[in-house]
Amino acid sequence: MSFDELTSQVKTLWKFDYEPKIKALRELYEVAKKQQWNAATDIDWSLEIDRDGDILDPRQNMMSQFDFVKALPDRTRKDLQVRLAAWRLSQFLHGEQGALLCCGQLVDVVPDTDGKLYAATQVVDEARHVEVFYRYITRLDRVYPIDPQLQAVLNAILAADTWQKKCVGMQIIVESLAMGSFKLMKEGSKDELLRKVVELTAQDEARHVSYGLIYMKDELPRMTEAARDDLEDFAFGAVSAVVGRAGSGGISTLNVLAEVGIDREKAIAEMREKFSDPAFRAAQPSPFRDYVMPQLEKLGIITERTAPKYREIGL
Repeated sequence: MSFDELTSQVKTLWKFDYEPKIKALRELYEVAKKQQWNAATDIDWSLEIDRDGDILDPRQNMMSQFDFVKALPDRTRKDLQVRLAAWRLSQFLHGEQGALLCCGQLVDVVPDTDGKLYAATQVVDEARHVEVFYRYITRLDRVYPIDPQLQAVLNAILAADTWQKKCVGMQIIVESLAMGSFKLMKEGSKDELLRKVVELTAQDEARHVSYGLIYMKDELPRMTEAARDDLEDFAFGAVSAVVGRAGSGGISTLNVLAEVGIDREKAIAEMREKFSDPAFRAAQPSPFRDYVMPQLEKLGIITERTAPKYREIGL
């Protein structure tokens, strides 16, 4: 049996006023009920995975741009592509479990009935995402362990002391990142089965982001200045941690490279050299730039006080 423990304090708030109060959230709840899908029956699992094709969008296959990968024999390079795809998708699988746990908390802690009802639909969504990614990854290769930096970010959200931090951390930052990544996969993957998986999953993620935007848009003006500053700093901390992980490809990516005989130290040296080049970084697809940052800006989480911090990390 494999599991990790995290101690978190979550308040359970009863709400005995069952009349709809937040119209947009109640409407989103209705949409969520209509758009439920079944991972077992709405995906054609008889489709074969083409391991010789581009499983992920080539734009997301950053490792193929490095000399230590180009030097590999063709068969080894294709094997590495499969392993890296399984590693990357495994991180999304673990992220979906993190979202499952967080949304279970949101049902307890949000103060409005409309917020609780919608969060309950997202619990079902996240359970379905865990199911569908596990099923796909085990057909492709195997499930890789969670990257330590990713787990630290998810743990920070799960252990956050206010529902507003959980909502911004999960619904705005993590879900926007997932939505952008899945859209790239849908557009560029040559694997028909994966395209169907991420198409249905991205549809759910768009609702999850909307929940955070709708809920927090009305909540932010009611918060004290100190509470808002605390929330803004928490958001920056989460973004900074995940950006740092993405920039390095994730610490545990090096373990995948080592599986096919790539020297870790040479790989680290070349990766550092590449990432020191602004042109190289700018050429990489960025769900943060295209999805996460616009949502944070729309919400007003990025302010004159915090904007310089984001610029320092290249955002």
